[in-house]
Amino acid sequence: MNPFLKITTVVFIIVPLFTYAQKNKEKIPKPNIVLVFADDLGWTDISTGNTNKNNGSKIYKTPVIDKLASQGMSFTNAYANQNCAPSRAALISGQYATGIENQVYNVGSLKRQDKRTKGFPNVLIEPFKQKKVIAEDGINIFDVLKTKGYRTALVGKSHGTPHPLKGDFGIDLPADIHHIIAAPINGKRTKSFYLALNSDKKGWTFNSEFVDKYANPYDEEYINTILKPYKSQGNLTLLKGTPKHLTDAIGDFSVDYIKKNANAENPFFLYVPFHAVHSDVTGRKDLTQKYLKRGLKPRIAEYASMIELLDQNVGKINNALKDPNGDGKDDDDITNNTIFIFYSDNGGLFNNSPLKGKKGNLTEGGLRVPLIFRYPNVIPENTVTNQAVHCIDFLPTLAALTDVDVTSLKKKDGSKPKYDGASFAKILTGKEKRISRENLFWHLPGYMDERFSPSTLMQKRIENEYYKLFYFYETDEFEMYNITKDISEKRNILENPTSIEIEIALQMNADMLAWLKTNKAPTGTWLKNGEKVPYPKLNGVEKYK
Repeated sequence: MNPFLKITTVVFIIVPLFTYAQKNKEKIPKPNIVLVFADDLGWTDISTGNTNKNNGSKIYKTPVIDKLASQGMSFTNAYANQNCAPSRAALISGQYATGIENQVYNVGSLKRQDKRTKGFPNVLIEPFKQKKVIAEDGINIFDVLKTKGYRTALVGKSHGTPHPLKGDFGIDLPADIHHIIAAPINGKRTKSFYLALNSDKKGWTFNSEFVDKYANPYDEEYINTILKPYKSQGNLTLLKGTPKHLTDAIGDFSVDYIKKNANAENPFFLYVPFHAVHSDVTGRKDLTQKYLKRGLKPRIAEYASMIELLDQNVGKINNALKDPNGDGKDDDDITNNTIFIFYSDNGGLFNNSPLKGKKGNLTEGGLRVPLIFRYPNVIPENTVTNQAVHCIDFLPTLAALTDVDVTSLKKKDGSKPKYDGASFAKILTGKEKRISRENLFWHLPGYMDERFSPSTLMQKRIENEYYKLFYFYETDEFEMYNITKDISEKRNILENPTSIEIEIALQMNADMLAWLKTNKAPTGTWLKNGEKVPYPKLNGVEKYK
């Protein structure tokens, strides 16, 4: 054959193959994403040991979540913020509270009164006046995914964004529900935290135009078809005719959303911030009775009931992915093309042992939470990592998993958005053991009743160990802990530090100061003279030598 003809033949073969590969790459479907965000579920509140270094609960039963952990990757060092709104704001914005589009440091305000004294006594600092919701003009996690054609939905708690959820937040279906359900009944305003109310005008309601269709009381059909398969050993007959639980309604909405969108051309992002297991705990009657019969105190029985109810609704959502059309066959299963995430917004309400503290604290019991990622054939099954991750990391991670170049995004004014998080996508896929970031930060320029006062916290990874350095503005004091060796934060290293520990503390002190200055973090003002509260001194830990 003529050499020229050989070359020509090869070129004609290669070009179509290259074009075919490019077209096929474009046709590879983006994964659907389901993000279940529990409320106040602690690190030790689920029964799997994967997420909590074998400290799974012996009281609360979460078989669905346990199985999810065995099918994906669990994080033992997953963190959130100390309570609801700042965690949601950070997750959605991809920014610390110091970020320009965030500014949500606490629920309500940074001047939360002390419950112990029914007032606000002896405070030294006038707190920073925070924002209650993130700004509309940022490019948030919903906006990022919409650049790849995602349809977006939120069903549940909208803390960190306005309620009712209106405006340009990138959410196609904002089925947000306030935690306190209110309705006029017989002319009187009645409140409920978890059970539907029978309103004079609306009938059974959760005060949500999208979710009210799921508010009717439990009937035999629902009990037999939806609840019976879970074999929870509770007496389901107790439910007949009783008000629907909000957790079941959110689960039902999620199931129907998946059914409607499973076979659509574009993928979906379903964000499900449950209200369970938040305070004013009200379990489902059958499950509460089951735990009461086991001898638990009423408050703990209600909490156990809520956790199992949450688990059942994670199961509902998971089953909808397996069989979207509900015909009992798996030929329409979309599990393999769905990223399923289970996460919590802050530490638990009750006992988080061996962790110190609870919701509202900056100790591990207030910040460390369960986290599971499942993405079949992409994320290895039954794997565990101790890489520290945070709310702010979800936006860049999901962007990486869906092939969004966040550096190319621009806001309406033409400026580029700034994100504080780091992608841990390569941790999930097993390509890396660590992300390059070593430091995480929490900054609180105010008060939350008795649970925190003006303070900054940073965590640093040094080789395979994690350290925490606290700074308290009122007293100009530091505390330091090695949470890898001392998970319960019992030994304040600075009370008797070694020379190496002082060197680590000095470096952390410098990193903390640099971060505060770079982010122009607010600190409030001294009440005694109105002057700005200063940042920690550089090398302020030298006095502990």
